Amino acid sequence: MNVSLASSPRTDAPQITATQPFDSVVARMIPIDRLMAAKDELRTQFQAGKPYPHVVIDNFFDPEILRRLIADFPSQGGRDWIQYDTQNEIKATSRGIADLSLFTQAFFLQICAEPMMEFLRHVTGHADLVPDPLFHGGGLHESPRGGWLNVHVDWTQHPVLPLARRLNLIIYLNEGWDPAWGGALDLVDHVSKKAGASVSPLFNRAVIFETNDETLHGFPDPMTCPVDITRKSVSLFYWSPDPEAIKKASFITFLPGKKHTRLKAIARSFVPPITYVARDKLAALVRSRLRRNRTA
Repeated sequence: MNVSLASSPRTDAPQITATQPFDSVVARMIPIDRLMAAKDELRTQFQAGKPYPHVVIDNFFDPEILRRLIADFPSQGGRDWIQYDTQNEIKATSRGIADLSLFTQAFFLQICAEPMMEFLRHVTGHADLVPDPLFHGGGLHESPRGGWLNVHVDWTQHPVLPLARRLNLIIYLNEGWDPAWGGALDLVDHVSKKAGASVSPLFNRAVIFETNDETLHGFPDPMTCPVDITRKSVSLFYWSPDPEAIKKASFITFLPGKKHTRLKAIARSFVPPITYVARDKLAALVRSRLRRNRTA
């Protein structure tokens, strides 16, 4: 069951522009008053989530804030991102927040500031929840047409800090997304291996879910969105202090994947990597031309 915040941002609120005073924009980034007003309802929904604790929140943010994130979203041709093209996933992720726009960096810092942390601690029951100053694994994520992410449980250890991962927060940036294209995040029961919940990646929708060695999730079917549209999201992980975390926590573990993705992965293993580089450049060119045509 999704929760839609009762008091949506004013529809007559001014648009976010590059000339607007930065402090006034930062103050709009996190609707903390609305979130705290709904914290008890959201806590109930989180605890009742199946197949494991989670909550889906619509109208989470001021939409103009998210539209500025979309406007600042780095294009494929001019960014140094991590590219995943394996038997388990096709996607790209930023390297934390260091090379993102100042606006985007400020947004991430606000999501990790103490008012937001207080809200998350209350909703999830993790009283010792802390952010990761390195944003390891977090940042902006993007998947193209044909992309997928096999069902998996995430790594729970931090690579360099004594932290154990407790929580995922994903914010979707996809205006006009058609659920028929796929890309819905499946939350999967670890016993039956069946999806207990499915979260379509719609604009201004956020999902908060528990992270442990049983919280299976992913979007295992290749997406069918148009070539000039990608699945974009903000991804954040939250942690608890644990001096033994580096020694005992587990790494990411994938399920085998679906038959069609396994066959695609096998086929890809016989194709030279340069082929996919050329494909990505061609797709970026097509997307650029389509965007120009739409604005012409």
